[in-house]
Amino acid sequence: MALPLRTLAPLLALLLLLTSGCDKENDDTLPLPDPPVYNKEIMFNIFTETDYSEERWKDSKVKLSLKLRRISTNLPKDAIALDTTFGWMPFQKLPLKTAPLQLEKQLQGVHKEQDQLVLDVTKVVSINGYETVFRYEQALDHGKRQETVEVKL
Repeated sequence: MALPLRTLAPLLALLLLLTSGCDKENDDTLPLPDPPVYNKEIMFNIFTETDYSEERWKDSKVKLSLKLRRISTNLPKDAIALDTTFGWMPFQKLPLKTAPLQLEKQLQGVHKEQDQLVLDVTKVVSINGYETVFRYEQALDHGKRQETVEVKL
């Protein structure tokens, strides 16, 4: 009993495809996604862009406070990762951008989706005995595991 060529050809083609050495499963390996929890290194560069070396600034000074908060959707909701104050610095001795004052902080276990890092900056400026307070906050970049944050005096 011989099968006609019309019936035999599709069966042979199907058999050839099923037994071929092509291993498609191993060819489609996708890169692993970044883990949701990582460690972050932060370098704070603290400086002024103005040269205060003139005599008229001799009685002027600034006090700087930095507070790095880790705000989370899980408990604890708000944790302080860094809280530091630089005491009264005379304007004439403030670091310039070319030689900034540097502070480094490493954070462990930062969660990409649940944590937000926010820097609170408070500057108290005293010029000839008159004080003014400046405050602002700055969100850090979640996409960077190493980040340099500029704090201008």
